[in-house]
This record gives sequence, structure tokens and C-alpha cells, in this order.
Amino acid sequence: MARSLPLIVLCAALSLGATPALAQVDPSPEPRVVATPPNARARLPRVTVNVLDGRDSLARGVVLQDTGRILTALVPVREARDLRVVYPDGRIDRARVVATDPAWGVALLEGNAGRWVEGLRISDRDGRARDEVSWVPIAGSRVSSGLLRRRRSFVGGNAALLRDAWELDPIPANSAVGSGVFHHATATLVGLIVPPDRESEITGADVAFAVPATVLRALANSAAAAARPWLGLVMVEIPPGASVRFATGGLRIASVAANGPGAAAGLRGGPNGDVIVAADNRAVRSLADLGDILEGRQIGQEVTLRVTRGGATFDETLTLAARPAPREEPNEQATPRGPGE
Repeated sequence: MARSLPLIVLCAALSLGATPALAQVDPSPEPRVVATPPNARARLPRVTVNVLDGRDSLARGVVLQDTGRILTALVPVREARDLRVVYPDGRIDRARVVATDPAWGVALLEGNAGRWVEGLRISDRDGRARDEVSWVPIAGSRVSSGLLRRRRSFVGGNAALLRDAWELDPIPANSAVGSGVFHHATATLVGLIVPPDRESEITGADVAFAVPATVLRALANSAAAAARPWLGLVMVEIPPGASVRFATGGLRIASVAANGPGAAAGLRGGPNGDVIVAADNRAVRSLADLGDILEGRQIGQEVTLRVTRGGATFDETLTLAARPAPREEPNEQATPRGPGE
């Protein structure tokens, strides 16, 4: 009996729906072999997040360069009621689905309180058969590698014919659902592992698929990021029980963007930066707490932060601004690894 297997996709997305039922179509000829550059694996960045529903692990996800948005599998997150992402350093942020692709079964997420500063660029070419790829690992886990095998087409959600998908060799383990497929020759993202929908009638041999990069780019570009309120701060959670410069909890300001709301209010960043302990009289112990408080706020509205500095506690009122485009974003005092608002 045939068994259900992971699909691999290269997408960002449009609207809810089922993932594909596979129907094999004649494969195209295999192109030439492309050599893998020396030490390619050393370039694997820290871009994989864990996706949760509350405390329950659903899948992995991959952070995209520039936007900080996250590609993950649609099926696991479709019914999630308390969607969260865990960044590579262990910090947790609430997230929301901003777009989905019903045919390929991919969801595009956005964090509420910040974004991870590293990300992968989507490949600007489709790759070639026998190119070496890796499943981008979660922090601290071993890298698994394979090859782009050959082209295939199959029938996806809503009976759509999905053309020129990649077949992968070997098949990634089910535990890799939501992991990115890293293309060594170009150091870019060429795929994302997603599971089949339970309602789909998956048939065929031991095969895993990846959608072509042209489709991924088109879908990512179709989900333009809306302007969201911005504090101009990069913040680091203080672990429970830890003490940082007279503060026993909250968010330490690691850096302050020049000309941002935080800079205008005189907030200070760095190893001994100010610590945010409350916002609008609600306690702040995590990025998720701050994200909840800012949820629904509009650009131009104010938020009052309670801050500790050198043993003193005071309030500062910030006017929320629009986040600058990545190429226009001002230089910061420091650029630590981690999500920021």
C-alpha cells in the first residue's frame, strides 16, 4: 500500500485550502550536474524557527531575508488558536498567518513583536538536477543533505496542475516538516518541506517534491507587507529569575534605531541598556507580552513604556511610527542576533 509522504515546496502564499493529491506526470530530462563549492555547509545560517500552537510543537519554519516573515507548512498551522514562533536563541513571539497557498500547502507567518535579524533569500533560479541541497537545521541539530533529483508535475489542491516540481533524493524525515531546502551553489532557499493533507489521496512511490523557485518568488511578491507600528528598538528578554542592572524581568533594550520612536524618547540600548517592565500599565515579561499590548495599534498612536535605568524607574511615551523599508532602515547602535520591534 502507498504511504503518505512529505511534499517540498518553494512558496509564500494566498488562501486556505488542502494540500496536493499527487498524480505523477512525465518528468522532463535531467540537466547537467552542477558542482558543489568547497565548505558550502559552513554558510548555513540560523534561520529556522519552531512553530507552536501554545506550547505544542507544530512544525518548523524558515525566516525570509529583508521582510523577516516566516515560511512554514499550512496543514499544521491551519487550526492553530495560539500561534507562536520560537527563534533560534529560544525567544518566543506570537505570530499570525498573513498569506497561504492552498495548492502547495504553505503558510506565510509574521511575528507580532519583532523579527529575527537573519534570513534566507529565495533563489532567483530553479536549480539543476543533481544540485546538492540541505534541510536547514534547527539550532544545534545536525545538517542533513540530499540532491535535487529531477522534474515532476502533479495535481495539487483544488485540482490545480502544479508544473515542474522538484523531486528530492533522499526523502527528508517527517520531523523536518517546515524546514527549508538550502541550495549550496547559490546559498539560497529553494524549498520548504510540508506534509500532505489528511484528506488528500496521496499515491505513488517514495517521492518528495519541491515547487520551482519561479513560483515561490511570485507568491512571496504577491503578499506585500503592510505598514506596522514600530518602536525602533531591538529588545532581549531577561530570563525569569535573572537580574540585569537592577531589573529582575522584562525586556532589555539591546539597540535603538537612529531617528526611531525610541531614540526620540531618549531610550538607551546596549549591554547595560534600559529595561522595559510595562507598557500602558500592563506588565511586560516577554516579547509576546509586548506584542499583545501593541496588537491592533495604529501608526501615530502613543504607547507609554515603564523603564528602569540604574535603579530608577520612569515612564516614557513613544509615538508609534512605520518601520522603514529594509534598504532605508537607519543604522542602529548595535546589531545583536535576535528579534526586535
